[in-house]
Amino acid sequence: MTGTALGDRARLLAAWSLLGFFRLLVAMTPFTFVRRLLGEDRGAHGSDDRPTLDVDQRWRAARISEIVQRAAARTPWTSDCFPQALTARTFLAARRIPHVVDFGVRREAGGLAAHTWVSAGDVPVTGGDGTGWTRVGRFVWTAR
Repeated sequence: MTGTALGDRARLLAAWSLLGFFRLLVAMTPFTFVRRLLGEDRGAHGSDDRPTLDVDQRWRAARISEIVQRAAARTPWTSDCFPQALTARTFLAARRIPHVVDFGVRREAGGLAAHTWVSAGDVPVTGGDGTGWTRVGRFVWTAR
């Protein structure tokens, strides 16, 4: 096994584990606790400005997106948008890549549906780009 393949497996295992941890955290703790993990609260009407990333940061953000999505597809539990967003946010922060976590809602047949998505610069990391959702919250993380 090559070093890269071993590194990919380690990152996939880390993402898989974080997805489970964050699923439990979201289910067992109030949002007021979880929101502290997200970054600076910019509110529902925060600026649409996104941080500018260099080429390496864009590549790493796209790679994190791929790893989180691959891990989410392999969990025996539901790994919906919120645990994926928290997992991606953790990986992005560890790499000191500025990012935004958005929350949105929209009307669906059964009432309101909620969604969370993460972007780093112009790279949609998890949850798509938010098209079709009305943003109700925005959290911004920048390296200090």
